[in-house]
Amino acid sequence: MKPVVNRLSEEYRGRVDFLAVDVTLQDSKPLMDKYRYVGRPQFVVVARDGTVIASRNGIQSYERLKADIEAALAKP
Repeated sequence: MKPVVNRLSEEYRGRVDFLAVDVTLQDSKPLMDKYRYVGRPQFVVVARDGTVIASRNGIQSYERLKADIEAALAKP
């Protein structure tokens, strides 16, 4: 998944913030609870207003994640 995430990160540089969370750290628990973490990998796409656009578990395609990001960017 790293190549897909890296590609998207480069493509959306300056427009989208990407955050990787280390689920083994206790400090990550609040985010894990907030976004209902269920397993690795998990991808959560959040719009500027805090609305969760998509939460996906497991391996995802570049196209699927890109569509989620585009939906978040399109949200007013």
